[in-house]
Amino acid sequence: MTLEIAFALLNGPALGIIMMNVPPALTELMALYGVSYTQIALLMSALLWPHTAMQLPAGMIADRLGLRRTHIISLACMGVGNVLPVLAPVLALGIIGRMLTGVGTAMAWMSTMKLLAVCAPGGRAGAYQAFFGGFFSLGSIVAYLAIPIIVRAGWQWVFLVPAILCVALLAVVPALRLAPHTAAPPSVPARRILTVRQGWLLGGYHAVSYGSMMSLGSWTPALLAEVMRGRTATELAWGGGLFMLVSGVSRLCGGVVILRIRPLVVAHGSILGLMALCLGLTFVRVPGAVLALTLLAAWFGSITFGALFQLASRSVAADSLGAFLGFVNTIGNVGAVVLTVMFGWSKDTLGSFTWGFGALALLAAAVLIPGLARLSGTK
Repeated sequence: MTLEIAFALLNGPALGIIMMNVPPALTELMALYGVSYTQIALLMSALLWPHTAMQLPAGMIADRLGLRRTHIISLACMGVGNVLPVLAPVLALGIIGRMLTGVGTAMAWMSTMKLLAVCAPGGRAGAYQAFFGGFFSLGSIVAYLAIPIIVRAGWQWVFLVPAILCVALLAVVPALRLAPHTAAPPSVPARRILTVRQGWLLGGYHAVSYGSMMSLGSWTPALLAEVMRGRTATELAWGGGLFMLVSGVSRLCGGVVILRIRPLVVAHGSILGLMALCLGLTFVRVPGAVLALTLLAAWFGSITFGALFQLASRSVAADSLGAFLGFVNTIGNVGAVVLTVMFGWSKDTLGSFTWGFGALALLAAAVLIPGLARLSGTK
């Protein structure tokens, strides 16, 4: 394994901690800022808004500036973004810091995905991208297990831990042996990428799968607290860690599965399974059953990651690949943002997370129907 691929895979757990550092300290941060579920959802999703908006621009930046420069800029943004909330316990400052961090995570994500697509041996880009995604989910477990303990030393450590990680990764970048970048017009301009039908369809699948993984990963402790009366979300943070463990293992398995099963079959099956599980979670209220169905949703929402990006990586030339992957990821992250806020709104306004699961099941059906009809010829 080359240093470049090792660095790319190492970005997975680091981004898992950076993006999921708030949910494990949900109770403490709500008390610190004096906010409701809807308001804390804004803090959680503040990272996802710019992360989503920057996916296509981040891919274009990786295409134009090169992978080394893009990684440096992304790590700087994430480091500064996690220092800002430490300056004062003010919600607005926390939101601003999370937004700046989201700019960095977008560039880090897209430059890493392109690095793997370009450097993966034997045309196995999707497998290595799935491993990267799996390590992201597994890295989130560290946040869920460690932050509830670290926060006892002070709420500032919720943000200082990701900042320290950024500095450590930044120190590795100069050692990467990346080919010198030469600026050239992309073979597929950005305006044409927006018209590629396959990008919209794959993005829709990604919105449901990745969106469900991120939103349920964020809200699992609060969901368990809803059905386990007398327990707090922080006490049940282990549920979020378990969710991300299943998600990570599923993504890793997905990287192996697509070596034997057509990626499109994996994609169709995972969305269908996720739809059925969300319908079950709409009606089931028994704690053990809720946990089991949620963990199965983590599996089905994650196993398709490598399949989708294997299909996406074959769609355009390498000089435009960052932009195309960014386009697909943009749609997926829209799903993550919308679903994260929707579940918080459902809890505050309707008194339960069950309505959110019903809406997610409908969304899965809405993307599966055109996907079955129009992606059938994809290899």
